[in-house]
Amino acid sequence: MKKIMHLSIFSVPVIICLLFLSCTTMQTAKKAEKTEQMYVNATLQSISKDGVVALLLHLPEFNESRDPFIGEIARQVIEKSLFLEGITTKIDGISVVVREVRKNAIDVLPEKPLPYPVGSQVKLKIPRKTIAIVDFEVIRGKQKEVGRVTLEGLTSALIDSGHFNVVERSKLKVILRELKLSMTGLMEESAGKNVGHLQMADLILTGTLAEIRREWDINLRLLNVRTGQALAAITMRAPLFGPSEMRDSGPMNEDFEKDFIDASWVVGYKKKGAYRVGLDTIEGAEDSGQSVKINFNFKTNRGRIFAKLGSRKKRDLYFYSGIEFYVKSTTSLTGKLSILTSNPDDPNIMDAWTGNFETDREWKKKRIPFESLMVARGWIKKGAAKYGARYGDQILRLDRVEGLSIGVANWNNPPVKGKIWIDNICFYE
Repeated sequence: MKKIMHLSIFSVPVIICLLFLSCTTMQTAKKAEKTEQMYVNATLQSISKDGVVALLLHLPEFNESRDPFIGEIARQVIEKSLFLEGITTKIDGISVVVREVRKNAIDVLPEKPLPYPVGSQVKLKIPRKTIAIVDFEVIRGKQKEVGRVTLEGLTSALIDSGHFNVVERSKLKVILRELKLSMTGLMEESAGKNVGHLQMADLILTGTLAEIRREWDINLRLLNVRTGQALAAITMRAPLFGPSEMRDSGPMNEDFEKDFIDASWVVGYKKKGAYRVGLDTIEGAEDSGQSVKINFNFKTNRGRIFAKLGSRKKRDLYFYSGIEFYVKSTTSLTGKLSILTSNPDDPNIMDAWTGNFETDREWKKKRIPFESLMVARGWIKKGAAKYGARYGDQILRLDRVEGLSIGVANWNNPPVKGKIWIDNICFYE
């Protein structure tokens, strides 16, 4: 099996309130290089009578992202939030509290006197910060989906930098409620007074996108939660683009906990009632209370049937090594994962890739590496033509995933009637 090694470029300007989320950018063959610049060299300029130390920072260069728009926004967020007023860090192992930040100069208060004279070179640790990213709004323009895709790309870039933890989306509502943030990223005065009491995040990133004269106008604001002050404004313009030109590169983390299934998943009755896909509000894996349930009947239905939960979302999975999910069934069955990838020169030229797994009555976590997938011969023989496509050159282009499916097929299982449950789907590094 061959794997193409070029990257697709996401024309995505990024903007959004970041809640330090825990999602990571991943890759299939080798890990993406992270910035991991965790220290800054500094010159000790002065020490005041009350022990405050003035430092001149020698700021490092940060690695560029594979996406120029997201990469530039991520770079600015990293550089403008290296050190926050009120945050604790260390100088050569000695704890210090940052008192004031002025571009590349900062004042810190050590817990004990520093054993260095003025003019000394010291190493200042860059603290890992927690950031909250709030969904940003497209305030002008019809491509509303651009906001969500941009958010996911920026989130991945910030996490991949090694400088941030991202707050779980389940806690985002709490932050928004306490700060009374609107979807436009504007904060009421009353919220600003209480912002310092919120310890769930160090930073909040908010922003908007506006379509102006065939360009996206991007405006972000970075807020220091401890002080309630706007830390920085980030503005830029990018050529106009739409969701059809973008691919989702996020880790997915689909737990089906909402009261509806995301529109990208195909649900309902299929194959003239041979199977039905729907939300189960009672059964869930681990701590989850819900999952997707597939009712299937291989007894009376003829022909080839793949009873599956399928997603039609276009994805870029180049930085991931595989997929994992939880699954169980009413009887022991052989499950099937299927992925469709397309040719960059003609999206109607596709290859199908499959991998099998076993399922039974207990919830089990399945982990399938992409490198273990095999070419689906049935797709080459007649499957592609059935869907108006042409089979391709059998290269696994993970940066051009056109769809994925998880389920059970009647051609490698007994003629039974049963159910299969799927939960907690995500991609891993």
